[in-house]
Amino acid sequence: MFLAIPLLTGFLLGYFGMSFFGEDLFMKGEVLSQEYVVVEDGSLTLESSTDPTVSPTPTPTPEQTKISSPIPSPSPSPTPIPQPIFSPEEIHDFIERFAAQYGVDPNVLRHIAVCESGFNPSVTKLNYVGLYQFSSNTWIKYRQLLGEDTNQDLRLNAEEAVQTAAYALFLNNDSIWPNCAP
Repeated sequence: MFLAIPLLTGFLLGYFGMSFFGEDLFMKGEVLSQEYVVVEDGSLTLESSTDPTVSPTPTPTPEQTKISSPIPSPSPSPTPIPQPIFSPEEIHDFIERFAAQYGVDPNVLRHIAVCESGFNPSVTKLNYVGLYQFSSNTWIKYRQLLGEDTNQDLRLNAEEAVQTAAYALFLNNDSIWPNCAP
């Protein structure tokens, strides 16, 4: 019974469809995909000639999509500020001056500088830079407390580094040099 309903529906659609479009159209075996127009009397007429010509339907070829990887744009990096080069005598003078200014022992400042960098203000080890091997965060913290320029290139300036180290010792923060504080 369930199979009879779809068959009957298909038959009725086919029969009435033929009578709607006209039996002649289907009996000629013409292809329905051709262009037909409705003329004034209501019948369908092939727009081009009744002689069907077969023309191949072009198969669309998929366009190749280029997968573009993003081109990294160089991020602007600050130009390093060249730092003055000081003699060991000048560095000793800075130590004496800032030790007196902040009331700290100059020998402790010398000891930490020798231990951290071998008394070389241009030493860089990983993220630690300068005479006292300040990290970026530590440098910025103490320079802000001092009210001084926080530019990290100044870690390579012996005078700036001695002042910052003397100030940190004045605040009793020698823990920033865990391996070198006396």
